[in-house]
Amino acid sequence: MLGDFLRRQEIDVMFLQEVTQPNLDTLRGYVAQNNTGTNGRGTAIVTSENKLLTNVVRIPSGRGIAAELQGVWLVNIYAPSGAEKKIEREAFFNIDLPLLLKDILTTMILGGDLNGVLAKTDCTGHFNFSRALNVLVKGSDLVDMWEAAPERGVYTHYTRQGASRLDRIYVTWKLSKKSVARRR
Repeated sequence: MLGDFLRRQEIDVMFLQEVTQPNLDTLRGYVAQNNTGTNGRGTAIVTSENKLLTNVVRIPSGRGIAAELQGVWLVNIYAPSGAEKKIEREAFFNIDLPLLLKDILTTMILGGDLNGVLAKTDCTGHFNFSRALNVLVKGSDLVDMWEAAPERGVYTHYTRQGASRLDRIYVTWKLSKKSVARRR
């Protein structure tokens, strides 16, 4: 089913989080780089077979994987979730994630399940702000690629207490300018 979706949508690169199947080799026409942690869950970057990933880096927890694709550094993460894991999540952004960013290139795509928000417009319930993520985004000059109207929230996670946009894609400012120029 995933392979059919990838082919129908002509997707070249996909980031997956909470991966429980360590072997994604059954995706005909695609290659997967997996990172399964000790808890049996992990992350993966799936690319069409004509896109070669190099310099793959994995963190032991399975919560992140990074690789280079044609000069662009791809970083896929799954941060710890839940209000009770706020300290663990901040440590992930401060300690684990930098292991994937060790040689930041001038062009980077960082995406995944960040399990924290940076703006009140990204949630309707508890404001689960991540100071460490905010420092990372600002310090790395990252741009949020979502183009929603600020007055109308769009969310990726729903609970009885509210909704939040926990899943995001950031790109370096330099890469965002290239993508805008190509659209014109």
